[in-house]
Amino acid sequence: MFDYKHYVSVLRWKAAEKEALEKLSDKEKKYLTPLIELIMPQPVAFRTGEGEVKIIKTHEELLNESIEKLKSKIPGIPEEILKFWGTAPIFIDLSLIDFSLRVNGLEDILSTGIDMGLYLIPVVTLASDNDLKKVATLHAQKSKQGICLRLFRSDFKPSLGDDVKSFLTNQGLLANQVDLIIDFQITDSKCLEIKDFIKQIPSISDWRTFTVISGTFPKDLMEFTVDMHFKERSDWNCWLEQINSGDLLRKPAFGDYTIQHPIYLEPSPGSNPSASIRYTLPDKWMIMRGQGLRGENSAGHAQYPAQAHLLLEQKEFFGAGFSFGDAYIARIGSDITTKETGNPRTWLRAGINHHLACVISQVSNLP
Repeated sequence: MFDYKHYVSVLRWKAAEKEALEKLSDKEKKYLTPLIELIMPQPVAFRTGEGEVKIIKTHEELLNESIEKLKSKIPGIPEEILKFWGTAPIFIDLSLIDFSLRVNGLEDILSTGIDMGLYLIPVVTLASDNDLKKVATLHAQKSKQGICLRLFRSDFKPSLGDDVKSFLTNQGLLANQVDLIIDFQITDSKCLEIKDFIKQIPSISDWRTFTVISGTFPKDLMEFTVDMHFKERSDWNCWLEQINSGDLLRKPAFGDYTIQHPIYLEPSPGSNPSASIRYTLPDKWMIMRGQGLRGENSAGHAQYPAQAHLLLEQKEFFGAGFSFGDAYIARIGSDITTKETGNPRTWLRAGINHHLACVISQVSNLP
């Protein structure tokens, strides 16, 4: 399907991420295969008791509500994929949702997806439930669309070679039917040792595609003061150094978690997010952190146009024509008195869309 001049972005299947994908051009999409992760919907924290008194729900109540919400959403996910992405190949991973929903949920999504003409590639791990592996494998055999094996660093132990061979044998698959991903999650010094990890994988040249994923973006912006900051894109820089080293038996495609933290954490109830813009540059991020959106002395959402205006004045700005996200920044930043300030979702959408366009431009122009 693709070689190393390609991009695999890990995206949680939420509103901002969906809309960021939708705004990419068809030309850009040729260099991207998203890996979407379904997540549990947020339940309502309280229920109403006698006398309209608010009662905090138990953990069991919250979980059951979240499960029921996702159950009702699962049948519509193929339709969402068609709307926001189309019929190009896309990886789909259900490992972040409740165990009770994974097998039937994946089966329903894949079955409906085939009928709709979608190109869905189910993602499994070595530790996935056997029933989940079976559903994914049957889909791969029926649709001829393949299956993805996602390896994490915890899988790299002395038995890895045998574990991978057993996976292929047990599922009745050949390596050339499988997309292989090594996901380091958080970028660290181990990401500079890709060649050593590759040596542990049987027949590395035979896999249909090969991708290495990691992420550098922090879990929140608490480490930054209210100001403009720069943070190195270690995930990209590390990958680029490796593929240019001449030491790899096979060059992997690049994957990351865009401008999100690699480890998914549910938003804290009642949190007060700061007004912030996350802007991707070729080798680093520009982070504009503002005050919390709520508070007596906060300018609230009016901070966004002011931040966007400041970004427009920076030499690093790519220009309004580069992406949907850049056009959004230019439009809001051109009038700091605008009432169309945007909100955390629209600014995350703009930041992710710009990031996707930036990385696609980088990988598509590799020598």
